[in-house]
Amino acid sequence: MEETILLVDDDAALLEVMSIVLSSEGYRVITAMDGQEALKEVGREKLDLVILDIMLPKMSGFEVLKKIRESSDVPVVMLTAKSQSVDKVVGLELGADDYITKPFDTKELLARIRAILRRFGRQEGRSRDGTLRLGPLELDPNGYTVTRSGDVLVLTPTEFKILALLMRRPGRAFTRTQISEAVSTASHYLASRYIDVHISRLRAKIERDPKAPEIIQTVPSVGYRAARPRSSATRSA
Repeated sequence: MEETILLVDDDAALLEVMSIVLSSEGYRVITAMDGQEALKEVGREKLDLVILDIMLPKMSGFEVLKKIRESSDVPVVMLTAKSQSVDKVVGLELGADDYITKPFDTKELLARIRAILRRFGRQEGRSRDGTLRLGPLELDPNGYTVTRSGDVLVLTPTEFKILALLMRRPGRAFTRTQISEAVSTASHYLASRYIDVHISRLRAKIERDPKAPEIIQTVPSVGYRAARPRSSATRSA
């Protein structure tokens, strides 16, 4: 099955060149020239990779990335015309998986694409339909459901967002501020000081023993992380 890549850039000439190069390598290519169009494609296509420019009309690449991460675990490579490290840091903190600075060599682009598709194609806990799995937990961002060993769990919207954020990046530590910024919306801002309360309630629902959590781990002086998936854990009930 050919892999599908969404290219998002407002430079029509660049899109055409990249489309030709990727198509010649056997990839199915979809293009979008602004953030709103990109989000529509994410919603209707089963994508294997998104290559996303930071400087876009209507919505910035950062805004698009944040929206993508609310519902999809598709790998995202950011394109930036800037050499400033701040753009790279912001992108990675919002959930980007890699970045490439313009102008770039097509060989480098292809090498990055192959590497990230290999990495995400074999990584445990991810599936093509976006479902996340960790131990006995299964989280469906599209259906907005979480089950443990087949039993449906009732989570609040905030708890669901926090769990999805952590499960998308198992093993990565998030600070309370990063969690707060990731799950907040324009109409509801979650202050970082309340993260501990939500984590405690979430653990009570998903952990076998909330006093000895195995899924959501505390990282001293930093914040929280989801445990790295283990082959034995992912098969356990």
